[in-house]
Amino acid sequence: MAGDWSDLTKRVARGIAEVKKTTGSELVAESQPVPLAGRIAGPVIQHRRRRAEGTHRFVLILPFGEAEVRVELDPKDYAALTREMVRFWNEQGEAASQPPTPLKEDEA
Repeated sequence: MAGDWSDLTKRVARGIAEVKKTTGSELVAESQPVPLAGRIAGPVIQHRRRRAEGTHRFVLILPFGEAEVRVELDPKDYAALTREMVRFWNEQGEAASQPPTPLKEDEA
């Protein structure tokens, strides 16, 4: 049983460390509200600064069911994501701005 307490203590310590990472940051800027997946419009990207580490992070906020998923990106990954999004919009052009159309079912 001694091993059980040690494992539990380690998991609690890891959980506290993860919470400190996200709550120890201050909001620098966030995007304009955007409606995603039929939800009420809200910010989709936040620029946060971690005071303790002196680093900057970008948080991508994606809808997932009734909740949301927050993905932290460092500035390099955020720049790569932005480049890929711009490339996609340039290639797709006006078609990328249109809502998706349902596929027609084969009537047999």
